[in-house]
Amino acid sequence: MVVGAVWVTLAIASGLYFSFPVFFVALLEEFGWPRGATAAAFSISSIVQGAFSPVVGILVDRIGPRRVMLGGAFVLGSACVLASRIDSLWSLYLVTGVLAAAGVCAVSWIPSGALIARWFTERRGSMMGLAFSGMGAGVLVIGPLAQWLIIGYGWRAAYLVLGLGTLIVLVPLVSLGVREAPMVAAPGRGDVSGPTPRPTDAGREVGDALRTRVFWALFFAYLCTPLAVFSVVTHQVAFAVDHGFPRLFVAGIFGLTGLLSTVGRIVFGVAADRIGRTTSATISYGCTAVGTLCLLGLEVWPHAGALYAYALFFGLGFGARGPIITAMASQLFPGRRFGVIYGMLSVGNGIGGGIAPWFGGVVHDLTGSYRIAFLIAVGFCVLGAVCFRLARPRRRRP
Repeated sequence: MVVGAVWVTLAIASGLYFSFPVFFVALLEEFGWPRGATAAAFSISSIVQGAFSPVVGILVDRIGPRRVMLGGAFVLGSACVLASRIDSLWSLYLVTGVLAAAGVCAVSWIPSGALIARWFTERRGSMMGLAFSGMGAGVLVIGPLAQWLIIGYGWRAAYLVLGLGTLIVLVPLVSLGVREAPMVAAPGRGDVSGPTPRPTDAGREVGDALRTRVFWALFFAYLCTPLAVFSVVTHQVAFAVDHGFPRLFVAGIFGLTGLLSTVGRIVFGVAADRIGRTTSATISYGCTAVGTLCLLGLEVWPHAGALYAYALFFGLGFGARGPIITAMASQLFPGRRFGVIYGMLSVGNGIGGGIAPWFGGVVHDLTGSYRIAFLIAVGFCVLGAVCFRLARPRRRRP
């Protein structure tokens, strides 16, 4: 029941969060804002989530994940309703970049990760992957739904419908379906990439965690991941539309990416428990890089086959690192302070996510192309894989 409730909650939250690329095109057409300035709303959203993450972690440790998620659900739904009244850049930044971001942060991966970590002692990678696979399902459904609503009724009506639907579905779901774990689970031993650290190594307190090499390796892995993904995700719809593809078709490709993301989260979560989390994360980064190059290939081969290849590879890698990082962090830093430690790790995700969407838009404004931004994103796939390798616990000498 808990995994199912988390799955649906993450589906709705992630679907709303990653529907911005669909609304991005509609906003550009209506207001004529520069792409860099418009995409900055998504950057602000990531920065706010990163800054708010330690606060959410503290609240999770003190009042429990359920209450935090309930408040986040209400804020997220209300922000989507308010988004239907956007009429300027500052209102876009305030509603989408601040309010919606606070709701997403409070309802999604930090409390969800802490909740799953407390319920399951073994096969955490698999269970994290299963629960977090809901994020891909949300992208599959809500992205195309948002585009259909925009085409038929306009983007303001689309925001209103999605916001009211969130309040009607998500608030009761969290209230009834999310249950607190009866006790904090002990760290599992399913990771074959290294031995389970003792509490003195992992650090039960925040200060101890900050002094470890693995914390900063995971922090920079979290930093590199959105730098490898968000500049592509934010501008994928606009990029494909620029090359002559119909919007509803592109939104369908975006949804297909979400479907394959659901598969990828489960597959790489299971793989993390069987072949090691570092190896699993590295393969997922490879999928992300290949997918990005397939999308960029539209510049030389503007054919639907390139978009389907992009959906396949990018979708499989999309979001696969989050459950792996969560599982690694819950094992490396066990104890009652895991929520705040995980929140501090998520600051890296916020920083990377804050830079990437804005950077992609500015590159297009200056050069008329996304080529440089996409190639740099591929480079961060390599750096992210290196960070995961550095996060492996050192084996002790007998």
